Amino acid sequence: MTNGLASIGMNFDTWQKAVEAAIASGRLQVTGEVRGGQLVQFSDPSGAQMNILAVEPFATYVGFESTTAANAHVTMVNDVLALADLVTDNGTPISTVACNLAQGPLLVDEPTLQWEQLALSAVGVSVSVFDSADDFRAAGGQAIGLVVSHGAATVAAGSGAQVPDASAEIAVEVLSASYRFNTLTDQRFIHAEVVAPFPMDVCLPDAPELPAAGAIIAGKVMLVGSIKPPAGCGDGGCGSDGCGCGSGGCGTH
Repeated sequence: MTNGLASIGMNFDTWQKAVEAAIASGRLQVTGEVRGGQLVQFSDPSGAQMNILAVEPFATYVGFESTTAANAHVTMVNDVLALADLVTDNGTPISTVACNLAQGPLLVDEPTLQWEQLALSAVGVSVSVFDSADDFRAAGGQAIGLVVSHGAATVAAGSGAQVPDASAEIAVEVLSASYRFNTLTDQRFIHAEVVAPFPMDVCLPDAPELPAAGAIIAGKVMLVGSIKPPAGCGDGGCGSDGCGCGSGGCGTH
C-alpha cells in the first residue's frame, strides 16, 4: 500500500499511476488558484479524494469526504499540513492534531482560522483490526479511544529535528462499518464510524469481512481533513460560489 491509497480504493503501485488515472477520469475540479497555478481535486462518489497542487512545491495527497464535523482552530504549517486545535462547543480544548488539509494551499498565507467546521478522517496506513477490546489487550494493546498525532507533537517540540507530517497512531472502537466501492478503480475499501476523542471516521483497505461493532482498529494512520463550507456556501468549500475560507470569505469567523 502506498501512503493510504488502498484505504480509499486506489491501490496503485505508485503515486504517478494514481495521478494519471485521476486525470484520465475527466473528474478533476479546480479547488482554487494558487500562486499562478491551480489546486485541483479528484472526487469519487465513494468519498475517496485526491488533491493535486500543480504549482511549486507540487504535492499530491489523498483525502476523504467525511460526514463528521469537529470545531477547530486551524493553522497551516506548510502548503498541505494543518495544525488543528480541536475544541468543544464552549471552547474547551480536546486535542491538537496535524492533518493534510484539502484546502491547505489556499490558506497557507492566512492567519489562524477560528471556529471552523473540520471534517476529519483517519486513512489506514498500517492498521490491525481486533475482534474485541479483550483481543486487543491480549495482543499487547492498552488504552482504547486514543488518537496520537505525531505531527502535532513534532510541531509542539519545535526543535526542527524532524519534519512534521499527518501520521498518527490510533486505537478506536468501531460503531459500524460498511464497504465502499471506488468507481474509478472498482476497488473496494472499508469505511468505519468509530468512538474517538473527537468526531472522526476511519478508512481501511478491503478485507473479506467488515469489522463488527465493538471491534478495535489500531495502528498507524494518516489524518486528512477538509474545512466544511458555512451554511449558505456551495458544497465545494473554499472558493465555491463566491464563498471562501480565510480572510474575505464567508469561511472567516
